[in-house]
Amino acid sequence: MALHLFFADWSSAQAIAASTCLGDDFEPRVTDGVPVLLDDQLHPAQPWCRFLRQYSLTVSVTSMRSYAYDLARFASFLESRGVRVEDAVQDDLVAYRRGRQSAGISDPTWRRELVVIRALFEYLVRTGVRSQTPWIEVAGHSVVRPRTMTSDMQVRALSRGQWEAFRDVGMGGRLPGGGFDASFRGRFPTRDMMVADLAVTTGMRIQEWRSVLEPELQPIAGRGATLMLHAAAKNGRRRTVYVPASTMASIEMYRRTERRRAVMHAQEALRRRWPGLAQVSDIDPARGRITYVLEGTRHRCGLAEVPLAHRGLLIREEDGVIEPLSLLVGPGGLAPSQRAWHETFARANRRLHAMGEGIPVMPPAVTPHDLRHTFAVVVLRSLQLRAAGLEAGRSGAGAGTLSEHVVFNPLLTLQRLMGHASPSTTMVYLRYIDDSAELVQRAFESWSDQNRDFASFVLEQMPRPEAGGRRW
Repeated sequence: MALHLFFADWSSAQAIAASTCLGDDFEPRVTDGVPVLLDDQLHPAQPWCRFLRQYSLTVSVTSMRSYAYDLARFASFLESRGVRVEDAVQDDLVAYRRGRQSAGISDPTWRRELVVIRALFEYLVRTGVRSQTPWIEVAGHSVVRPRTMTSDMQVRALSRGQWEAFRDVGMGGRLPGGGFDASFRGRFPTRDMMVADLAVTTGMRIQEWRSVLEPELQPIAGRGATLMLHAAAKNGRRRTVYVPASTMASIEMYRRTERRRAVMHAQEALRRRWPGLAQVSDIDPARGRITYVLEGTRHRCGLAEVPLAHRGLLIREEDGVIEPLSLLVGPGGLAPSQRAWHETFARANRRLHAMGEGIPVMPPAVTPHDLRHTFAVVVLRSLQLRAAGLEAGRSGAGAGTLSEHVVFNPLLTLQRLMGHASPSTTMVYLRYIDDSAELVQRAFESWSDQNRDFASFVLEQMPRPEAGGRRW
């Protein structure tokens, strides 16, 4: 028996209820976005559905979607072995782990899958479906709590040479020497190079930068722009992101060229999809407010509060031209999916590894999160240097007040910039800081130059290509 994953969406049912005798008495049994596992007869598969409904109350909608796919994969595995989840034993978990690892799953992804699998069995024990969990713990470790994986292994920051090769050659279709490759077939090289700039100079996660809206980026003359993240941020943790002036210049270049051309070419496709898109009726960038209608439901909220699922669907019509609100658009005029961006990164990696000479030693595959790690390591080092300079400049005035230490604490500042829930997550980056005299000198010189914006400073801190692909 196969299992099928769906997500609750009551928009159509609510529209029908509003036009019938049900009226306002219609009340969904589960909220929108809750995952549902159905069998071949489209009956709810239990106890999976009960667990998913309960678990969705404790995590964000975005995280729940990832967990739902993880759990559906595990459920299908048990079904293929003819094992009910109520009867699963440790050997079933070991077999699943070996199958996933043989498929090339990364350690962070496997840890994420273990989170929901562990929660499932603990829920079944609490609700009396099982008498105990199917694993044996020894010294606090088990098949679902492995001892060999540490958070330090997750950090992979790129050198300056590696990042420039990825951006210019992999994403932009250039040759190692800087010329244009006539055989390159990328459709949006300006957009993709800009994304590499945006990710490495802001530290945003993929779900954050891929969902940025045009009106959210309002640059200040001669400076960069600030961006408020909320609905698109991990676990909805609100934070402000600064987009440097040089990155805004890359964005403006993309806006004036590839984006404008893509939108005009996609007018017919956008017109066909109009009924299913989020139609904007009013937008006030200065106040950060937006009003739109999606499938008959009117929404009015702050720009930062627009749900992640709605962001790629926002459009408005001006002078007969349909304009998507997403900053990043694809061939159809709408925002590319997260899967599409992973494929874009994969194509860039394949191109780099096929180049041969002229490319620094590269990691097996550059990922969007590697660019976030690069931002973190560079910024932490620069913050440490700045704090050291402020301390040295006191000229014997003492150790400084507690508030000064808090304000200029590099780890606390980086935690805020990265949107980490815990300082322990940020502390992982401490092991990747290079404090050689040469780098200290270059950092102070760059930091004191008021003509440099932050993006330029970030690039100055990245090791030069002659470092032979060395990481921090």
